[in-house]
Amino acid sequence: RVNFLTASASEILAGALQDNCRAVLVGTKTFGKGVIQGIFQFADGSGIKLTIGKYLTPKRRDINKRGIKPDFFMIPGNPTLEEKI
Repeated sequence: RVNFLTASASEILAGALQDNCRAVLVGTKTFGKGVIQGIFQFADGSGIKLTIGKYLTPKRRDINKRGIKPDFFMIPGNPTLEEKI
């Protein structure tokens, strides 16, 4: 099950499994964290945070700020639907 708390590594894995038809995603849209950021500190104590990379799924889908839509949408907290899945 995926939802808005699915982010970063778990989101990349979910997207890879979906793209390669290795899993069916059920739930709600994922968070949408698809960038790699680095923090660089300078000698004077200041620093900068830069985006240094971007995650793409195997089919080159950019998930940043978009998230991944599940194959089947599930309403959270609906026990009837959860039992069927």
